[in-house]
Amino acid sequence: MSDSVLVIGHRGAAGLTPENTKLAFLKALDLGADAIEFDVQLTKDNVCIVFHDESLDRTTDGKGFVADTTWEVISRLDAGRWFAESFRGIEVPRLEEILKTLGGRTTLNIEFKPDKGREERLVRHVITAVARFDLWESVLFSSFDMPSIELLRRLVPKARIGVLCVPHKLADALALAEKVGAETIHPHVGMVDSDFVQDAHRRGWKVWAWTANEPGEIELLKALGVDGIFSDYPDRVVNPRKRRS
Repeated sequence: MSDSVLVIGHRGAAGLTPENTKLAFLKALDLGADAIEFDVQLTKDNVCIVFHDESLDRTTDGKGFVADTTWEVISRLDAGRWFAESFRGIEVPRLEEILKTLGGRTTLNIEFKPDKGREERLVRHVITAVARFDLWESVLFSSFDMPSIELLRRLVPKARIGVLCVPHKLADALALAEKVGAETIHPHVGMVDSDFVQDAHRRGWKVWAWTANEPGEIELLKALGVDGIFSDYPDRVVNPRKRRS
């Protein structure tokens, strides 16, 4: 069992704070996370925001699709009250705000969430922002949208890439990881067994498993030899001896 597994805050500390917000990311760091995962997509007027769902409905007091809504509207939405009244007033962040806040402090896993027809625009916006803050060494990119990952590799040969895996598309994910020279492979926790981990390591990939929140599940993943664990509760993954006081 490894005590050196990378602790990755899934959308920050999404089990404790409103997901994909600056507060969630800072909370994850405070709890001992080694890396932060978050999602990016474009507003109607091509502003890159940190946001997971296609729709605004679940995690804000707004309605409709992100892709159909301007930044002016989204910037006024409450992205915290849905989680708890005590988080009222939390804002949806722009990508640049998060890069400025977290850049150089931790590893960032940026997941592309492109809407149809604007895949290239999103990728180009993100890599321009990462270049502006000179964060190539500390940013790893991932996406379920395979063309976005292939485009990223063509545009930025040195980009660090992680390939997401789900059971019904495992063969495609493995082929993509080989094609783009992935650094990591990110399987759903239900896919992970000793054979999976050994095969990935044999191919030269680190295994970051998502998303584990139950203590037993976390300990099993550690025992299987994964290299990183995504969790909504980063403190549950952190080795107790390494937790911050």
